[in-house]
Amino acid sequence: MKGNPPGRQRFDDAFERGSSVIGLAVLTPVMATVLFLVVAAGRVGVTESKLTIAAGSSARAASQYQSVAAAQAAATTTAEASLGQLNVGCQGGPQVRIRQMDLQPGGKVHVQVSCVVRLSDLTLLDIPGSLTVSADSSSMVDRYRSGST
Repeated sequence: MKGNPPGRQRFDDAFERGSSVIGLAVLTPVMATVLFLVVAAGRVGVTESKLTIAAGSSARAASQYQSVAAAQAAATTTAEASLGQLNVGCQGGPQVRIRQMDLQPGGKVHVQVSCVVRLSDLTLLDIPGSLTVSADSSSMVDRYRSGST
């Protein structure tokens, strides 16, 4: 039976001793970075979904009014209230832009809601970072409406 004499190790065994510790030391930062990216992508995706809901509500609210000033105020107020209910924290508050406003019966209101999402709190390091996420939505003005709203 071949083998190493007692008390002696082969050169290969001595060379590989500790390689798993080195591999772990190398892979740990890589895995932490991948985890950070997954969590950041999740935060952005959830925020974008909630912004879509707020943009839809804003467009519907704006389409109920016949004056431009009232429609803009309704869109902004509705977006802020909707994002507040959905627990979306935007740095500096949400930004509501009316991209198209045709308030005539059968017209269309197109609203864009943007939010700056903070990513710096996802790591233990004090790394600054944020990302602007936006969503658009449109709503048709009631074709048969009459009177002033």
